Amino acid sequence: MKIKKALVYFISFFSLAVMFSVCYFLSYKNALKKFNENAVERNKELILSLEQNGFLQIDKEGTSTDIAQNVGNQQTNNNSNMNSNYSNTNRNNTDSISNTDNLGLGESSIPVDTVDEAIILPSTKYILQSYDITTGNMTEEELKVPSYLVGLSRIQVIEYLHNYMKDMTFEEFKKGLTSFELLTFSENKVTLRKTYNKDLVEYQFFLKSQNGKIVIYFGDQKTVYEYTEVAVDHLTQYEQIKLEEGIFVKDEEELYSILENYSS
Repeated sequence: MKIKKALVYFISFFSLAVMFSVCYFLSYKNALKKFNENAVERNKELILSLEQNGFLQIDKEGTSTDIAQNVGNQQTNNNSNMNSNYSNTNRNNTDSISNTDNLGLGESSIPVDTVDEAIILPSTKYILQSYDITTGNMTEEELKVPSYLVGLSRIQVIEYLHNYMKDMTFEEFKKGLTSFELLTFSENKVTLRKTYNKDLVEYQFFLKSQNGKIVIYFGDQKTVYEYTEVAVDHLTQYEQIKLEEGIFVKDEEELYSILENYSS
């Protein structure tokens, strides 16, 4: 009799445990789904706000052909006079994917998923790789998905990478960032890769006349190093035209030599 009672209690307890586990699992899946949907909506509103204020440019038409063909020429507008090899490194990147054989990895290109309807969710696994061509070192880390990527489609991510290269930070320029590529894309996993080659950073400074005086920029042509008091009105017309277009300078020694020459 006692054994029968214990068996009834055990079966009842086990049934309740299974029922609660199933309910908890379904509740968790439902909550995660709602969280992702809400997060996507919030990020769409954020992206729309950034676009309206001019802080972010996203191609909502999704013309993948134009974007893919332009990604390979990421820096030709900003650095065409600086180093032709710098832009040639990325000229053959189709759909922002480069053949890793060119990086010395001995692997074939990793295909990007072709499902344009997929978008990045807060729960998407985000992998960021960094490859240094000069040392051959490759690092990979799994990070939290940045809020500015949540809600973006594959085409929109490619457009973001294109804009990132077009307007890269000075720190990235100094490290020799040559490409920022999308390797894999799905709602489950996104993999991006930054490739660096510091040897291609040939010029450290850039001289340009502004309001009649010489301004020294870093090699990225947009970060000011120093506003000088060196006037250009006493220079020859040829030198003034050169300074209007801008002059690339290799290092500090060459910089001070040019400024001394213009000051005398």
